[in-house]
This record gives sequence, C-alpha cells and structure tokens, in this order.
Amino acid sequence: MNDDTTLAARVVALQSMKTDELRKLWKELNEKEAPDLDLRILRQRLSARLQELALGGLSEKSAERLKLAGKKSEHKPKAQNSRLVKPPPGTVISKEYNGETHEVIVTPQGFEYRGEMYKSLTRIATMITGSSWSGPLFFGLKSKSKGGEHGQA
Repeated sequence: MNDDTTLAARVVALQSMKTDELRKLWKELNEKEAPDLDLRILRQRLSARLQELALGGLSEKSAERLKLAGKKSEHKPKAQNSRLVKPPPGTVISKEYNGETHEVIVTPQGFEYRGEMYKSLTRIATMITGSSWSGPLFFGLKSKSKGGEHGQA
C-alpha cells in the first residue's frame, strides 16, 4: 500500500491481504513482530493502527480516563465453578434421557446436536426435555448446587 491511498481504501485492503502480508504490515506499522492472533482480530487491530496513524491517537486526557476506567473495573475473582469451561472441540457429550441416547459434539463454534448448531447446551437440554434445564447440569458437566431441584433453572 502506498501513502497516496486513502485511509478507507487501506482499511478495506486489509480484508483481501494474506497472513504474511498482514504480518509484514504489522511490523512496518508497529516496529515489532505481529502477535499470534486470529486473522479477524489482526485485521481489526491493523485497521485501528492505520486510523491512529492517519488521524491521531487518543488525547492525553482520554488515555488517562481510559486507564482510570480500567483500574476501577479490574477483574474481581469469580465464585468457584461460576463458569463452565467448555470441553475441547471434538468432544462427544452423551446423555441417556427417557430411553433415548442424545449425543452432542463440541465444536469451535458451539455445540452440534442432530446436525444443527447451537451456542449453548442449555438450549439443547431444554429441547430434549421440553422444560427449562441447565445444559451443563443436564449433560453432567457440572454438579448440582443449592439451586433448583433436578437442575431446572
């Protein structure tokens, strides 16, 4: 990309660039090697950098406010077992319910059940049972807690 190209054209051009071209551009713009990021995120970060170089970055006041906001919202420790860790892609989760075996395959995008993709196990568990259930509890990925009986949510 040459310097005569408009900012908009440079940002749009990122979408058709191959990985090695993106990494080379990263090094040119940031004077260091590109981090190991998903291509979509790498393109977003390069787009932001191109805009920053062309239009200017944050003002000192904005940068300070952003830094302060980050300190105020620093991560608080989560309650133990408050969040399910999704099994690795390829894992098959099986559940026997009403005499029928139900199998769910974990994918990078979510969960596959009977050829359809779902973002949550809870949606699948609810479809199977016809009532509101915690998917992780229904499929045995989380133990019962003080919550609702039979894992119903």
